[in-house]
Amino acid sequence: MRFTKEEARRLVLNCAKQYKEKLLNKKLMVIYRERKDNVIRYIEVVFYERNYQHLTGLELVDKTGNVLHNQSVNFYRKCVENKLGRDEFVFKADGTTRLKLLALPSLMDVTKITKIAGNYNNMRPYLFVDKVMGGVNFCLGLSKENEVYVPSSALLEDIKKLTDVPSQVLAIFEKEIDSNVYSTIKHVAKGLNLKNINLPEQICNMIDLSGYEYRGH
Repeated sequence: MRFTKEEARRLVLNCAKQYKEKLLNKKLMVIYRERKDNVIRYIEVVFYERNYQHLTGLELVDKTGNVLHNQSVNFYRKCVENKLGRDEFVFKADGTTRLKLLALPSLMDVTKITKIAGNYNNMRPYLFVDKVMGGVNFCLGLSKENEVYVPSSALLEDIKKLTDVPSQVLAIFEKEIDSNVYSTIKHVAKGLNLKNINLPEQICNMIDLSGYEYRGH
């Protein structure tokens, strides 16, 4: 499928509103069991306004067609407010825009889709990320910023092709960025009772399981 500029515009405007509703200013804790040593580890993923543009593959341009850099927050707000005009953006020259636009709607349900996490294996020439999370049909690339990760690319691809050591995600917790404790549980691996596994103390100190009940699978 090839996107016209109008199709691309409609898609990024629609997804920007979903991004605001489901992901903006949220922080995810992705808890996984490292396949190579069986140790339970975690990463934290944050979704800011400025991350959205990277996920679309679109670039803002001025009236003469020159690409405008460092305008990612402006781009996102134009999308949310339905103010992004067809003449205000171009597709990336490297050809990645189509792949990103195809994957963008799936990103909005990333906590439902993610079953595996791992280090990126540098298999794609235009994908520059540190870690990946996702499943057999979708993969979110993550770039490290200080002690957390931010989303930087999304692909409709099997995550096992993009990490040499795919590790099982045990659970995904969510909180607002400025909250202290993770209390919203977005995903638990099938058949897993979180109260029956020996989580590292550092993770235990960051999550609240008081409202959690094992429902069985």
